[in-house]
Amino acid sequence: MVQRGFKLAAAFALGAIAVASSAAIAQAQSRVDWLSSGENIMYDGYLYDGEAVYAVCDDDCSDLDLFLYDAETGDLVASDTLEDAIPVVIAPYEGNFLIEVVMAGCSLEPCETWTDSEAGF
Repeated sequence: MVQRGFKLAAAFALGAIAVASSAAIAQAQSRVDWLSSGENIMYDGYLYDGEAVYAVCDDDCSDLDLFLYDAETGDLVASDTLEDAIPVVIAPYEGNFLIEVVMAGCSLEPCETWTDSEAGF
C-alpha cells in the first residue's frame, strides 16, 4: 500500500510539474476513464518533441500500459508495458499521435484511469 501510494503521489507530482511548466502552452486536462482488465481506450493529440505522456490508475489497478502511435502511419513509436500502474511514454518528434491506454491488471473492476501529458494533449 505504501509503494502504491508513493507511485500515485509521484504521478500526480509529475502532472503538477507538467501543468506548472507548460501553463503558457496549454491547460492540461486529464482524460478520466473506467477500464476493466483487457479493455483499452484511444485518444488523439498533438505532442511536442520530447513531451511526456503519462497515465495513472486507482488503488485497484496493478498494471496499466501505454502505447504511442504515429497518427498518419499507425506505426508504434513508443510504449511502456512494465508491470506497474504509472506508464510513461515520450514523443520522439512533434506531431499528431494516437495514445492507447490498456488496462492489463485490475482487481476490482472497473478501475479509474487518468491520462495526460506535459502540455495537455
